[in-house]
Amino acid sequence: MDSSTSSSRPRFLYVVCLIAALAACFGIQSLLIQRTGGRTTKSESNYFSSIARLQSGIRGEPQVMFLGSSITGRLPDRTRGFDGVANLGCDGGSAMETLRAMDAGTIPRAPYLIVEGNTLYRAVNAKETDVAKAMHKRWFRTGVTVPNLSASSRPSAMAYTLLMERKMGASGRPDVAPFEVTTHPTLSPAPQETNKEEDALLEEAAGILRKLEAAGSKITIVMFPPGAEPSSPNRRLPEELARRAGLPFWDLANAIPPGMVKFTDGVHMDPASATAAVRTIFKATGYPSGP
Repeated sequence: MDSSTSSSRPRFLYVVCLIAALAACFGIQSLLIQRTGGRTTKSESNYFSSIARLQSGIRGEPQVMFLGSSITGRLPDRTRGFDGVANLGCDGGSAMETLRAMDAGTIPRAPYLIVEGNTLYRAVNAKETDVAKAMHKRWFRTGVTVPNLSASSRPSAMAYTLLMERKMGASGRPDVAPFEVTTHPTLSPAPQETNKEEDALLEEAAGILRKLEAAGSKITIVMFPPGAEPSSPNRRLPEELARRAGLPFWDLANAIPPGMVKFTDGVHMDPASATAAVRTIFKATGYPSGP
């Protein structure tokens, strides 16, 4: 037997086995991505949790986008049965990360935007976050185009999501009804006291929101449960932002009767309450709703 032929056979078998192994790995990965709905509910870190939501959220053409922090991040979206709904919650951040990215054209806007007000105060005099920086990177855009290369496809993220949903249940259940509420969004929020640093943020945010509205987006600013004290920046800033931008504001946290909302840790709503909150918002605003 020719020596070159005998030496090439092991290399050929190695290549065949490598290709077969890679195909099997990508096949299993694709099945897990499908099982998790294309988005991980929560990863082992705030950074990867946020990137996963953003990459899956801006994929396609969502009709409604929720912008905010990890409070928003617990809300169900199209991966949990709410067609056309994208969740762009940034853990440890605020809605400003995504608003600035939309203003820069880095990520697309949607016809309907729900802006979480609870954590806007975090953006006062704040440095650019790692998540905000990531949205400008090539690898971030690649993950949007190719789900198998996104943050949601990481084995640890998929495993964490499946374990969390087995423990607490998944959001988006069809048997969860909207909350009964005592108020609705208003176009005339009360003026709030602010300082110089807060004014700078509010003027920037109001300018972005006006441009998004002029481009055709309908926008509502919402205070989600657990809410905040009236005098705190958590509560003052979103109401003042709505006033300056001329947008509807809704303190959903105070509109829901006490004891109706359940939390996993005192801050984040459990899956059933998060689902009810989304349906309540859609019912009150008339925005396109899921199931």
